[in-house]
Amino acid sequence: MNRRHWLKLVALASTGVAARRSLTQTNVPHLRVPADPRHRIAIATYPFRAVITAPGNTDRIASKPGISLAEFAAYIRTTFNVFGIEPLHSHFSSTAPADIAKLRRAFDASNVRTLNIAVDAPADLCSPDPAIRAKGVDVYRMWVDIAVQLASPSIRIGSIPRCTDSANLLAVADALRPVVAYAASRSILVMLENDDPQTGSATRIAGIVRGAASPWLRGLPDFGNGLIGGDVHFNAKSVREMFQVAGSMAHVKEGETIQGKDVHISLPELFTIARQAGYRGFYSMESDSGADPERNTKYLVEQTLALM
Repeated sequence: MNRRHWLKLVALASTGVAARRSLTQTNVPHLRVPADPRHRIAIATYPFRAVITAPGNTDRIASKPGISLAEFAAYIRTTFNVFGIEPLHSHFSSTAPADIAKLRRAFDASNVRTLNIAVDAPADLCSPDPAIRAKGVDVYRMWVDIAVQLASPSIRIGSIPRCTDSANLLAVADALRPVVAYAASRSILVMLENDDPQTGSATRIAGIVRGAASPWLRGLPDFGNGLIGGDVHFNAKSVREMFQVAGSMAHVKEGETIQGKDVHISLPELFTIARQAGYRGFYSMESDSGADPERNTKYLVEQTLALM
């Protein structure tokens, strides 16, 4: 181990201690939480991917009636009586600024606000080729700009950078730095979700966030993704870790389908974890248990209103 690498490890340890003291909801930039609980709830478009009409939506089932993102916003208001939407990047019919402006007008007309944009667009921020890295940064910059147009407070990056040494969390934090810096310049929060038991585990995300030591990079806790890597107890532990570095959004679900079997979790337990962590952000309903998404989303809304 050379001197430079040793100094980096010491720096990571010291910033990690400081981050553990400072990563609180009061320090999330521009976090403005409405008093009405219904305004803290978003509906994720992901559970409805089979019916969302968009050129990039490969999960669309043609035999089902289709609905555009603009129409989905109106559907949210009439069906669930909440005011937030969390669109997936592949559910946009266009990313052209003029079309995003038109979509914003449609959201406004339905009295629906974008509370987060889930971005799973492919981008390699750890490539040895600087041109490929720059292209990846440009992808995320575009979605930051779209978030500004839609008045979304944040974007969620779905693909955690895969650097050569997966244990070197400083390298991942460094890879994310250009994206986070650009997002900060536009007052947009960047979040990482615990959606992969290897590169996106709760422990790894917490380390990356603390290593970056930026208030503009946070975690997005998912209530059920920990089941991919363990049982319900492991999942609760993962949720607890994620809320220690949480940003402005959390995903609510009451279970996951693991190897063809529906595994259910305790919503009261997970909301208790959120409250104990002092979480004051938004909640997005992301039904993913194999149940009918509309029926299950209504249930999740009811439970969230009762438990938040």
